[in-house]
Amino acid sequence: MSSPLLTPDLSGERIVVTGSGGVLGTAVKARLSQLTQAESFFPTRDDCDLLDRAQVEAYFERVKPTMVFHLAGRVYGVQGNMDFCGLSYFENASMNINVIEAARLSGVRKFVAAGTTAIYSDLATLPMKEDDFWLGAPHGSEAAYAHAKRGMLAQLEAYKVQYGMDFAYLILTNLYGPNDRFDPVRGHVVPSLVHRFCQGVINATDRIDVWGDGSPTRDFLFSSDAANAFVFAAAMGSGVYNVATGDAVPIRTLVETVEAVTGFKGELHWDTTKPLGQLQRSYDVSRIKSLGWRPETSLFEGISQTVDWYRANLATIRV
Repeated sequence: MSSPLLTPDLSGERIVVTGSGGVLGTAVKARLSQLTQAESFFPTRDDCDLLDRAQVEAYFERVKPTMVFHLAGRVYGVQGNMDFCGLSYFENASMNINVIEAARLSGVRKFVAAGTTAIYSDLATLPMKEDDFWLGAPHGSEAAYAHAKRGMLAQLEAYKVQYGMDFAYLILTNLYGPNDRFDPVRGHVVPSLVHRFCQGVINATDRIDVWGDGSPTRDFLFSSDAANAFVFAAAMGSGVYNVATGDAVPIRTLVETVEAVTGFKGELHWDTTKPLGQLQRSYDVSRIKSLGWRPETSLFEGISQTVDWYRANLATIRV
């Protein structure tokens, strides 16, 4: 059994967290609530619209944070990111630019940003390393969203050179956990599966179809582990970090884990006529682990917590 993680010291910090209402933001909010020596702020759209530069700057001037955890982003799903690629780029780039500039103007010393593995090109070799960030173009289906996220790093690097504002940019793998968006059609794979299998149990469904044969591998990280990575990066990190478990698992393993946890008793049918997608995605996490961080939640434990939360909040889940 591995020893417990040390708690990084954020004593005296004033931390603004954008995007605190989503799956990652919920976990970050919970983690920061445990750090009683730091003061945290969680602005909603009513407090400041991140697309309105004047509102963002006024909020930051009022709160005067020393750190920012920038989690906010506008995600439309794979199909939506293609259908609304211009809007996706504009909204995400605008939010990033506004928040980073407001942070600079208000004297923020450390900016911790949520990136995405969508920034990586198919040209990157496995496991993907942070040095491959600018290698090639992102995959076409999420190119606009990914370029907005790439642009955020370019701005942070420029601001560090000219203004001395330090940053940590976290390239996040597939996250899942409580308070996710459980869309069975356009959602991410874990919340989509949790929704479908939980509903299958409720409705005594005879069969659930899953695309492909389950052979592609992906890296799935529980939200509380990702939140802890933000705390470690804020306290001790600087630069770009992959944040993942480092252990990709076959989609079949994920599906069978969700099936077991939910107690679904119907038939599981693999539709091998459907496309498999990219066969492998894996990430080198040695850089983030050098800070002392590591994931603590197994896939089974994470899925169990997610299913429990889904069932306890069935009337109010986001789809």
